[in-house]
Amino acid sequence: MRDTPFSLSTGFDQASARYDLMVALNPGYRRHLRLAAEAVVNEVTDPMPTLFDLGCGSGLSTRELLRAARRRGLTPRIIGVDASEGMLDRARAKHWPEGVVFVQGRGEALDELGLPPGDGALACYLLRNVDDLDATLAGIRRALRPGARLVAEDYSVRESPAAARRWGRVNRTVIEPLAALVGGERELYRYLHRSVEDFCGVGELAARFSAAGFHDVAARTVDGWQRDILHLVRGRA
Repeated sequence: MRDTPFSLSTGFDQASARYDLMVALNPGYRRHLRLAAEAVVNEVTDPMPTLFDLGCGSGLSTRELLRAARRRGLTPRIIGVDASEGMLDRARAKHWPEGVVFVQGRGEALDELGLPPGDGALACYLLRNVDDLDATLAGIRRALRPGARLVAEDYSVRESPAAARRWGRVNRTVIEPLAALVGGERELYRYLHRSVEDFCGVGELAARFSAAGFHDVAARTVDGWQRDILHLVRGRA
């Protein structure tokens, strides 16, 4: 992950016990995870696919990926990958069916983990937090079977000044005060605020998907107050 005045992995370790509570205060969080998960599996043809949940955190996105696959009648093997051992501990403590596993690792080095080739990959709120975006995208591309889809869900306000102002207001008046109220790691949430403002625009992100070897690249935003703030970018290996 990017160099910051604090260790980002450690920050997530420390916030892991309260992470599910914090995101539950965002009324659209689960729905947006579900949209991204469905975009991963909606063209999977293998009835028993291997799916990656990259930056899986406490397993909320893993749960939505599992549910999306089951709704399509699939019996998936899901591998959740995250750099934070604290988040992985929270994920592993939940009830999972056979075939769902969690491993510590980073997107740029998936091929070092000995994983089977993936039939699809989900990456929610991951890409803006990595050290080297291009190396991460290339690493994900190498880990996927030809034709497999990567769907990334993340915040970006670089291309919309109005969205940037809205994001700043919500952070100052809602997110950071709530983090303090529930005992969250305030420095972590300040970092997350800055990381959105600093992240590349959606057009540039799509171009970097293409440069990493993905094709059929497309992007769209969500509705509601996060319009032009939260985006889904997808590409096919």
